Amino acid sequence: MLNHIPLLPKSFTYLNILLFGIEVTPRCEIGPGLFFPHTSGTVIGALKIGANAIIYQGVTLGAKKLGLPFDSTNRPEVGESVVLGAGCKILGGIAIGDNAIVGANSVVVRSVAPNQTVAGIPAREIF
Repeated sequence: MLNHIPLLPKSFTYLNILLFGIEVTPRCEIGPGLFFPHTSGTVIGALKIGANAIIYQGVTLGAKKLGLPFDSTNRPEVGESVVLGAGCKILGGIAIGDNAIVGANSVVVRSVAPNQTVAGIPAREIF
């Protein structure tokens, strides 16, 4: 029976992809209040997402390089009350601080400080 436990999280992952168009790694720790206004095309390969985050459609949270097996040092961590705009990419072992805002279609490859707003390719502070 214990040998079949890993299939359960994998089954939920495939069910999410099929029904909602979102892929969430079973290894991601997710805080309460996470909100997806639209799920289509979203990939969550992060290590952690804090409470009350908002993630719009087409967002990718993941590694810079293909890392099999899952390498926690190469996965982003998202703080609490963060807003990730549509289509943004958060890549690598970086941190997005609490209350940060990432603009739509931005590519974030460096950590973002708390209460900071970033946008662009690569993302830079705008406020």
